[in-house]
Amino acid sequence: MSLQICLCYNELNACYDWGEIMASKIMLIAPNEEIYKIGMQVIQEEQLPADALIGNLSVGAQLAKASVEEGYEVLVSRGGTYLEIVNTIKRVPCVPIYVTTIDLMEAMKKAVVYSKRIGVVGYANTIYEASSLGDYLHYDVVEISVKDPALLKERLKTEALHGLKVIVGDTISVKTAREIGLKGILIESGKRAVYEALIRAMDLSRIRMKDALEQGRLITILNSVDEGIIATDHEGTVTHINPVALQIFDFTASDIIGNRIQEYLPDDRVKEEIVNISNKQYLYNAQQIVYEGSYEAGHVITLKALKSIQDTETKVRKKLHKSGLIAKKAIKDILGDSSAIKKVKEEIIKISDSNATVLIQGRTGVGKEMIAQSIHNLSPRREGPFVGVNCAAFSESLLESELFGYVEGSFTDARKGGKEGLFELAHRGTIFLDEISEMSLSVQAKVLRVMQEREVMRLGDNRIMPVDIRILVATNESLWDAVGKKLFREDLYYRVNVLGLEVPDLAQRKSDIPLLAEHYLRKNASFLHIEPGCFEPLKRFHWPGNVRQLNNFVEQLIVFTTNNEITMRDVQKRLDKLMQQHNTSLSGLVHPKKRITDKIIEETLVNFNGNQTAAAEALGIDRSTLYRRLKKMETKSNK
Repeated sequence: MSLQICLCYNELNACYDWGEIMASKIMLIAPNEEIYKIGMQVIQEEQLPADALIGNLSVGAQLAKASVEEGYEVLVSRGGTYLEIVNTIKRVPCVPIYVTTIDLMEAMKKAVVYSKRIGVVGYANTIYEASSLGDYLHYDVVEISVKDPALLKERLKTEALHGLKVIVGDTISVKTAREIGLKGILIESGKRAVYEALIRAMDLSRIRMKDALEQGRLITILNSVDEGIIATDHEGTVTHINPVALQIFDFTASDIIGNRIQEYLPDDRVKEEIVNISNKQYLYNAQQIVYEGSYEAGHVITLKALKSIQDTETKVRKKLHKSGLIAKKAIKDILGDSSAIKKVKEEIIKISDSNATVLIQGRTGVGKEMIAQSIHNLSPRREGPFVGVNCAAFSESLLESELFGYVEGSFTDARKGGKEGLFELAHRGTIFLDEISEMSLSVQAKVLRVMQEREVMRLGDNRIMPVDIRILVATNESLWDAVGKKLFREDLYYRVNVLGLEVPDLAQRKSDIPLLAEHYLRKNASFLHIEPGCFEPLKRFHWPGNVRQLNNFVEQLIVFTTNNEITMRDVQKRLDKLMQQHNTSLSGLVHPKKRITDKIIEETLVNFNGNQTAAAEALGIDRSTLYRRLKKMETKSNK
């Protein structure tokens, strides 16, 4: 690299190979050739990522400006050149080379040969406390501070008239002194001073690089979110804005940064609310920025498209629906005007606000799960999951693994990675245990612990996980009778029977039967015409399968109708057949389970042509209960 001093900015390209310079990020602007040589020596010896140029005062400032444009992040210089750079360039820092005491002492030592009255000339950062050093060395030191280089010659002439013969200073000072006949000694910065300045520049460069990295991360985060984000200072002036916010306002960054936020939004309201921007609705929120305990640092404002929030909620609800973790029924779906069903609805409303366990009792087919879902959808947990499980539909071991989950390898055929239990899936929501009376005593003991401690442990695991759940249970039997027969734990009975809810049989709400029948018909075959009063005959039947059996009856009507109208004659004909089936197969029997023999089950299946659903309704038991009885009968016959 050339050592000549560039005299003007236009000569820069001719003097220096900028491609070579760009290998580093620190630039030393040496005000004279001596500092340049020392700088290059330090850079080479210490293998510092820095380069050096020679240029004094304004020329040095021009070199510094060019260096910044080429990508240098930290500058280093001395004396007046340093001050020129600081006044000219604001984007990057400039580290000063301080004149050390040794440097000044060396210069004075040379000057005292000519006179003990020595003028120390330079900018304030160069000659700081020079007179104190003079007192120590017994020299008569005159501090000549340079504020305006154009006035330096006149000041030196004045001091010369008062006997000044020699000065020490920087390059310009020495040159000016010699022009008027004074002796001039250059204050040379030693190797230590240059080294320390370059090391400070290195540290500063690392800090700036770290800050730039953090800033880059922050910008990447702000630019990647789907919310509009705006930052303001304490006066409400916009300081930062991300691309989403620019898109919302249809502005460029230069249009809005530096302006007051009140020009675009009403004010810095620190609360959530809906705002309209360009005929679109957004959820607005403003949070105060806290800096060192002060709330006067400005605000961060977020803008979220209302449609986006609604779409996200829809996706979540669809996912929950797909997973079966959502209650699809609500209290409006419980149809009927009878006093019995009105009382149930009133009790649901009262029960829903509580977090207590509810025991829902009623015969098969009365709609106990609909009641449970209605309670959940009215409760504070309605935004959480609803997990329903029929305890009679699983064997003991399978029910246990479904309720509590398991870890990998806990048993043969255990799923790789393990599986969450239903209690875990119901966290922050509701779990509904239907037909709890069918649960084995060993599983009952574990369920009791969950209800007491609100903690669950997966099979094969030793970790306990807390769960926040509300438990609803249902049964079509008397749990107290089951306690007496040692089939149900008494302590669990008291745990589940906190709030009781009796669901009436259809026979107890006969006035609702026509209404329900018409609802099922219009739901499944809205094209059919309904003869007024055609469903009145249905009140005469006792409906052992309750609303489930009534729904099946209406579906049969739809299938077997020969025209586009349901008449009273059609209803009566199908009802007569149903009543005949009940009379011939069961003789009006609606027995408790202990009186339903294998023979009765076989006869009922024959009469219903093997239809297990219809047979279970006629027997007054759940289909899963009938399925288990048939499996037992099959096992007996194979022995």
